Amino acid sequence: MRANEARSGDGDGDEDRPVRPVRERGGLWRLADYRWWFAADTSGALSGSVIAFAMPMIVLAMTGSSLVALIVEAGCVVVQTLVGLIGGVVQDRYDRKALMMVWGLSGFVLYGVSAALIVVAIGSGSASDAARPLASAPWAVGAMILLVLLFSVRDGLLENTSNAMLRGVVPDADLPHAMAVNDARDSTVTLVGGPFGGMLMALGRAVPFVAGALLGAVGALSAWRIAHYWHRDPAATQSDSSDSSVLSKAGDDETGDALPRFRDAFGGLIWLLKDPFQRHLSIAAAAAAGAGNAILLLTTIEASQGGTRVISAGFVDAATSVGTLVGALVASRLIDSIRSGALVAAMFAMLAVGFLGAALAPSMPVKVAFVVCAVLAMPAGNAVLGGLSNLLVGKDKLGRIEAGGTLLQYGAYGLALAMSGMGMQWLGYRGTCLALAGVIAAAAVYALSMRALLTLPTPDHWGDHVTAWHIATF
Repeated sequence: MRANEARSGDGDGDEDRPVRPVRERGGLWRLADYRWWFAADTSGALSGSVIAFAMPMIVLAMTGSSLVALIVEAGCVVVQTLVGLIGGVVQDRYDRKALMMVWGLSGFVLYGVSAALIVVAIGSGSASDAARPLASAPWAVGAMILLVLLFSVRDGLLENTSNAMLRGVVPDADLPHAMAVNDARDSTVTLVGGPFGGMLMALGRAVPFVAGALLGAVGALSAWRIAHYWHRDPAATQSDSSDSSVLSKAGDDETGDALPRFRDAFGGLIWLLKDPFQRHLSIAAAAAAGAGNAILLLTTIEASQGGTRVISAGFVDAATSVGTLVGALVASRLIDSIRSGALVAAMFAMLAVGFLGAALAPSMPVKVAFVVCAVLAMPAGNAVLGGLSNLLVGKDKLGRIEAGGTLLQYGAYGLALAMSGMGMQWLGYRGTCLALAGVIAAAAVYALSMRALLTLPTPDHWGDHVTAWHIATF
């Protein structure tokens, strides 16, 4: 056990003592702290989905400019990604339960202020005129844009806290199962988030933000009820700057300078790219996810511009969520009965074949069917990779790993979108999707070239596998 780690409520604070998987005692839902964690995390996910639906419409209504709305949206992504590097350090240095409570309470305040500003600036309104340009005072527009940027700062600092905290709430052996449950939950939120946001907008422009504020309060209260969880020894926070960086050496003595702090913020990203095993996985996963999301976006655009009534652009996203949800519902059974390496191989193979089929399919319904098939194995594969990565990383460094992985994913997605923009001009929809599918296939080959990954056993034998293959830990 690390000297700076403890487990709340354990008495002896020994994180290495054997913990029987909760599935042997009736499943994750028998664990009260997990239920409270899940309630807090779900409240945050649902509020984020509702606000993501409503915010672009509000900005458009207040500015009357789609260009401004897009610029604001792009700026938010940049701010959230960059601040997320600092957020990873914050999540590793401070009590994550307290940070989850701050996450919920800050949402309550910011969403509540936004609702009040909307009522004052553009009135309550309804869905029929929610996106209609209105004359808003410059101060109101500036205040709303400032609030939107504050949302992004909040997201960057605190959004991943619940993910980093999960390993401190459930036994390590149950992490893949918990992550599979989260995939199912996320797919459900994606399915209902848009319609729910639209229903709230029908009641009034400010109503989604009122709902977001209430969900923030629910999240804070739920996080407060978590009793037993891993947390840092407060004394460790004082000395963390001297030993928390992955690159820190015994001879480093400039802990007061900027360089160790820089290394601390980028420590997770550096380790993901420095270790051969993690580099293979991180690059392959980011490339596959970026290209796959770009294909989904292009398919959505194609559906909305193709003039067909067989399927709408919204149904593309809904069908993708359904495929992910179905895969998540069976993932828990597969994780214990099928070798983890086979599940990861199936995920990459189905992504490559499914998106290749979507690119070549002659009609939109067939494209969507291939997309659904492409994502069916993702929950099981992601649960395996996420569970393994969590076990390879110390609980005090999970925040920085989350931040580094997020930066890689956003970077890959941005690059894929840039490729797509050029490809649509030169190759058209099908040619661009074929190129992106080729990227996914190359990522699959790159990832599956590692025998250490292909031979990965079921989770109960991961410890022996990590030792046998000398897989590095952080």
